[in-house]
Amino acid sequence: MDLVDRCCGGAGVSFVVDAQVHGWDGRPHNQAGPAGEQFVADLHHRHRMVDPSPRPLSADAFGLVTREALAAHVLSAVDRAVLVPATFDDLFVLGFAAPAWHAELAEEHPGRLVLAGELDPADRERARGIGAQVTRGGLRALTVLPSRRPETAVSLRASWLRRTLIRAEQAGAGVVHIGVAPTARPPAAAPQWAHAGVVEAGEAVPRPRWPSWAEPVRAGSALPVRARTPGPLPAGAVDVAEVRELAAALPRVRFVLGAAAAPTAALTRLARLPNVYVLLTDLLIALRRNPEPAAEALGELLAAYGPDRLMFGSGYPLVRPARLIRDLMTFRYPDSLRGRYPELDDEVLEALLGGTASRLYRLADPRVPQAGRRRPAGPVALSRSPRAR
Repeated sequence: MDLVDRCCGGAGVSFVVDAQVHGWDGRPHNQAGPAGEQFVADLHHRHRMVDPSPRPLSADAFGLVTREALAAHVLSAVDRAVLVPATFDDLFVLGFAAPAWHAELAEEHPGRLVLAGELDPADRERARGIGAQVTRGGLRALTVLPSRRPETAVSLRASWLRRTLIRAEQAGAGVVHIGVAPTARPPAAAPQWAHAGVVEAGEAVPRPRWPSWAEPVRAGSALPVRARTPGPLPAGAVDVAEVRELAAALPRVRFVLGAAAAPTAALTRLARLPNVYVLLTDLLIALRRNPEPAAEALGELLAAYGPDRLMFGSGYPLVRPARLIRDLMTFRYPDSLRGRYPELDDEVLEALLGGTASRLYRLADPRVPQAGRRRPAGPVALSRSPRAR
């Protein structure tokens, strides 16, 4: 009997999609200086604070996502997972969650992983060939981090960006993640509940490896010299007004924002645009540590978007998905919020846990019989509980 069955009881089964998984390499040899080392240390500290599993991952296991780790921690709990890239080439020599590494992981687990590409706003030349990249890589989505570095920040109003996204949609990548990435700390405009498990700057002290004078690393090292900047901005930062204009201008493209990318009230106003979706990763993580404000935000988003535009995500390896699934299956609003928001009944849970993502990323539901096709082994069978109604 699997984890969720033990928690919930019953016989229901659902098609589950984890819409935010990162296959990253944050090991020391890939860190481009002290900033990269600190970023991984902060992420690992947050993992230890927010992952509900009894045993957090060690620093070494957290630093590299392998095919074995994906199988054990993710694909044993879900039917499909969306690999969301985040290269962060200002912090990592070969990229952090690089699309090339994601492609290798997908080859090891055929049919189980959905690939997304990354559009670096600073690399307009590469964006010219986006259609070929999408076709060649079998990409279903693109990730855009518009303000990752101060010197390369780009406005979502840029006309070249709109043309690029149109070409990507025509080639098959009709989903755009904006500001969806692993974050050690949320953007300044994020709701208060989004700070669950976040450390203050410098509190998560990494294992000392870089000498104090190596900022940036100088000659004599195999690592490239990095220009000194005010530091990386939170990866999830977005301008809601720019997102609104972009989504209105490109109605055939579906835009996915993180629940912590902006104040909840601003996100609910974006719900008027039918091609805007919300990924609940940070909100689900916060339900354990800040239950009442996080539950209120979930209710507001559910009332504004409906279940058909909200998606489950774990941010793995920040959090392993199995217990987040269990938490969502058994979720009940606190007494102070009871009756104010739509309940998470069976139909809502089906949509949140996989129905929305399977439609968005064009995934085949294994429950639907298809000639010559068998359901992959290993996903968690989700059970319905009276408590979840």
